[in-house]
Amino acid sequence: MTDIIKLAEPQKDLDFPLMKAIEKRRTKRKWKDSNLSEQEISNLLWAACGVTQNETKKSKSRRSAPSACNSQEIKIYIALSTGVYLYDEKNHQLIKILEKDIRENIGKQKMMRSAPVGLIYVSDYSKLKTFQFKKDENKWFTSTADTAFISQNVYLYCAAANLSTAIIGLVDRNKLHKTLELTENEKIIYTQVIGISLEN
Repeated sequence: MTDIIKLAEPQKDLDFPLMKAIEKRRTKRKWKDSNLSEQEISNLLWAACGVTQNETKKSKSRRSAPSACNSQEIKIYIALSTGVYLYDEKNHQLIKILEKDIRENIGKQKMMRSAPVGLIYVSDYSKLKTFQFKKDENKWFTSTADTAFISQNVYLYCAAANLSTAIIGLVDRNKLHKTLELTENEKIIYTQVIGISLEN
């Protein structure tokens, strides 16, 4: 049976001003050698692309980050020491897909491999169905933009929660694609690492 971890409710009432988070937002490549708490992971993933409005019979759900035509084509895989999980935003839970620790494949830079948390942003091209997405080139441009929205949400949460984070473009996408056993329609866009900041 697939391992499922039900995440705690995200803390939506954190007392940290948005404008201060924007001011403090930075790429930081150093972190403590300790894991994030389950609550921090819950908050982090909800901020990234959690559901903010449930679906109805007439409309799809809404997420914390926008996507073209509300396609919601970006999926988040989270790599931890205990394995790799797919974030199921609808049920706010993690679904384990791999038992092994693959964080060494998150990026090509050695310093990135020590991060406690690695996020892998994967675009499901099959969800980009409208006429403007006929060409793969357009699907790629759209997916990178939508990933950027999600990544910025992660940056802002990290600024508010005293976490270090860095988006990574130097990724061996082919190797990571095979490791995750993705389909031809699924494309790795970027990865992002997170850890507890060394600064107070």
